[in-house]
Amino acid sequence: EHIDHIKGLGVLARKYKLPIYANKKTWQMIEAKDKNIPLDQKFHFEPYETKTLAGMDIESFSVSHDAIDPQFYIFNNDYKKLTMITDTGYVSDRMKGMIHGSDAFVFESNHDVDMLRMGKYPWKTKQRILSDMGHVSNEDAAHAMCDVITGSTKRIYLSHLSQDNNMKDLARMSVGQVLNEHDIDTNKEVILCDTDKEKATPIYYI
Repeated sequence: EHIDHIKGLGVLARKYKLPIYANKKTWQMIEAKDKNIPLDQKFHFEPYETKTLAGMDIESFSVSHDAIDPQFYIFNNDYKKLTMITDTGYVSDRMKGMIHGSDAFVFESNHDVDMLRMGKYPWKTKQRILSDMGHVSNEDAAHAMCDVITGSTKRIYLSHLSQDNNMKDLARMSVGQVLNEHDIDTNKEVILCDTDKEKATPIYYI
């Protein structure tokens, strides 16, 4: 329900008649901010539930963030597995067990720790971001990736990069260094890809 996730949600829902899925606690927070999403477009999707939509099994899992009940998703069909995981202060063993072996990941790589510590944010905000309820750094994300990458993993999209405390080249370099140190070749085996909040990521078929 943080504004960077739901800003424009009501407009999209009403204009394009989209079904919107969220868990009960998140819906309560969304409805406090936007009461105009049509009832017949609201659907519940609770943590650790699986739904089949558009021919895919979609499984939700909880993450560690300072929202009311944050969750992200694993998309499965008969052949491939894609995981989206951002907005989490750390990646727990339970999360790793669920997302292990995905063919592709959209993985948070939020900040460079030194840039954050030396940057302009208030100390309280820095503490929040660095906490277990905040966001994973480039290095923490990379170490988590090492535990979930398998031979089937082809691409990792580095996501939710801070505008003030990270850079695309730095994120790729930092993550790549850790992966290469763990004998994961980021030139041939697993490709690290940029994402951009201002434009669509090129389509890639896994």
